[in-house]
Amino acid sequence: MTYGSNVSLGGDGRNNQILLALWKAKASREFDHENEVVIYCVEEPEAHLHPHQQRKLAAYLTSALKGQTLVTSHSPQIVSGYSPDSVIRLKRNISGTYAASKGCSNCISDAWDNMGYRMSILPAEAFFASAVLLIEGPSELLFYTELAKQLDIDLDYYNISILSVNGVDFEVYAQILKAMEIPFAVRTDNDISDLAIGGQKNPRTIRILAGLNRCLKLIDLAPLPHKEMPYEHQHCFADGTRTGVASLTEPREIYPAFIDLEHDLSSHLEEEFIDFKGSVAATIKYLQGSKAIRMREFLSKYKGCVKTLAVTNLAKPLTYCVELARSEAHA
Repeated sequence: MTYGSNVSLGGDGRNNQILLALWKAKASREFDHENEVVIYCVEEPEAHLHPHQQRKLAAYLTSALKGQTLVTSHSPQIVSGYSPDSVIRLKRNISGTYAASKGCSNCISDAWDNMGYRMSILPAEAFFASAVLLIEGPSELLFYTELAKQLDIDLDYYNISILSVNGVDFEVYAQILKAMEIPFAVRTDNDISDLAIGGQKNPRTIRILAGLNRCLKLIDLAPLPHKEMPYEHQHCFADGTRTGVASLTEPREIYPAFIDLEHDLSSHLEEEFIDFKGSVAATIKYLQGSKAIRMREFLSKYKGCVKTLAVTNLAKPLTYCVELARSEAHA
């Protein structure tokens, strides 16, 4: 007895786990799984369980229950424990509730497999989002999180997820989000890289417009041809290539950088860049090394200035995600 009450042997979460195990044992005795169809329906099994136990429970639900199991959940930990082609996202429209992509989709599984070891709780979170902003890496994640805060955009209120692809092809994420009918925007670097051709006899180097072609690929348009040397970002601006691609992709919510995050920031926060490391070039170089740590350092010092970026091209992907989330909420 403790203060006049019996001591509980476990919380509600543990009691639910015990109940589920007893339920499974009872069903195993009463039904012939070889000759009868058994369907288990479990509503929000994650209730009262911490994340580690949620993952253990997901493994149990997928392996121990013989027959078909229908699980409703709001937990990324539960979802990440299931095969992607068995995940169904329910959506609403004026006619009622329906399943995205008419139910389970093999294309989700194919794209998920392409993520390899990078599949984690973070991409699984997107299954529950009203809108997703896909960005390059940790610097962009820090920047857009801070930008949202400075613009009084409550990402959790709007149910917006910001996901860094971290080396995975943007198209992999886009494939999953399209199959789940989750609206998204993309912000990606305008990469220009070298390609050696001609072999040993006639070696030469040409330039690949990798970033802009990435954007075109996401909207199923043909890539731009390679460029002869020399070809740098200033040439891309001067000949209208970047502007032309942006005019095609931005209406489809694919936003190419002018160069990359650090250079684009410097064009709007020139004084802050000079103050930070003595010159714009020095600050860009500094931020591009140990990106997450140094971007956090910069933002902590100049976060008040981030609000001035509200009407710039940098903010467009984020503000569009807010519009998407609002439209989803009123669907």
